[in-house]
Amino acid sequence: MKIKRSKHPLGQTLVEFALILPTLIIIIMGIFEFGRMLQVWITMQYSAQAAARYASTGQTSVAGDQWDSARLAAVKAEALKNAVTLNIQPSARPSDPGYFHVYVYSSDPPVQGAEYPGGPNARVVVDVIFNHPLITPILNLIAPYLTLKAHSEMINERFRHPGYGTPVGLLPPTVYPTPTPTSTPTPRP
Repeated sequence: MKIKRSKHPLGQTLVEFALILPTLIIIIMGIFEFGRMLQVWITMQYSAQAAARYASTGQTSVAGDQWDSARLAAVKAEALKNAVTLNIQPSARPSDPGYFHVYVYSSDPPVQGAEYPGGPNARVVVDVIFNHPLITPILNLIAPYLTLKAHSEMINERFRHPGYGTPVGLLPPTVYPTPTPTSTPTPRP
C-alpha cells in the first residue's frame, strides 16, 4: 500500500511557520526585556546599598551644618556614581523614561518628612527610583517605561556630628595612677 504524499509540502511548512513566528518573537522579546530589567534592578539595588553604606559612615559631615546638606548631596552622588550603567537622563521629569532619583531619610530628622542623612546611631533609609525605558517594540507601545525601585536601610555609625559626642580623632584623657612612694628597707631578723 502506497502512502499518498502532498505535492506541496513546503507550502504547509511555511504556513505553520508563519502562524508560530509572531508568538515565538513575542516570547523571545519578553525574555530579552526581562533580562534587561533584572540587570537594571540589580544595579539599582547595589547603588542604594552603596549610598546607605556611605551615609552610615558619616563621611562629609560638616560642623555647623544642621541639615548636613553637603553630606546629603554626597550620599546622592554616591548612589549616582554606582548607577553608571543605567540609561539616566539628567533632565528627565518624573513621568519620563530615564528619570533617576535618590531619597535619603533618617529616623531622627530635625523636621518630620524632610530628607536628612541622620545622626549617629540613627537608621538611614535610601530609596532609588528609576524609570527604565523599554526597548521592545510591542511592550513599548503598551508602556514606554517601567518604574523600578530599590531600597536599603542601615544604622549610622558613631561619627562626629554637630552637637554629638567627641570629634573624630580625639580620645578621652588618660588617667595615670598616682605614684606611690618608693619602698623603704625593712629590717630582717
